[in-house]
Amino acid sequence: MKHTFLFQEGIWIVRGIYYNDRNRAVPLEGETKITHREGVWLNEGEMVIRVDDHTIKMNNRYEIMPFEAGSSMTVWESLNADIGTLRGKFVVVDDAVISTCLSGDGEYAGTEVLIKVDDTRYRSRGVLFRGSEKLSSWSVELQKIR
Repeated sequence: MKHTFLFQEGIWIVRGIYYNDRNRAVPLEGETKITHREGVWLNEGEMVIRVDDHTIKMNNRYEIMPFEAGSSMTVWESLNADIGTLRGKFVVVDDAVISTCLSGDGEYAGTEVLIKVDDTRYRSRGVLFRGSEKLSSWSVELQKIR
């Protein structure tokens, strides 16, 4: 299966549900942009969650080592203001792109599964842990707009 998310440049709208550590569900929306540069792919985005009458913005910037020809796996790195440096892997398995990560101090770990619906749509399900506790999880849809 040929994947489009990550593998092609573009802008994706993200909408869905964010669950906090107490499993409270709140709407999540945002945008992410995939850019390919020589030797690195960038995944840069902003997600917004609205809790009661205040808004929380989360910015992400992943630096991804491009997949080598014939390989189903690559590595990525991201700096998070609250968590520190996250290092992870993307692995392609049939219709899914699976991501795992671990913070530099080993305190945080996460997993995300992106399931291809078609060339312009993916479903994402993920979770972030702090030690043995769930910190957050999400269920979102990604729609390519450019």
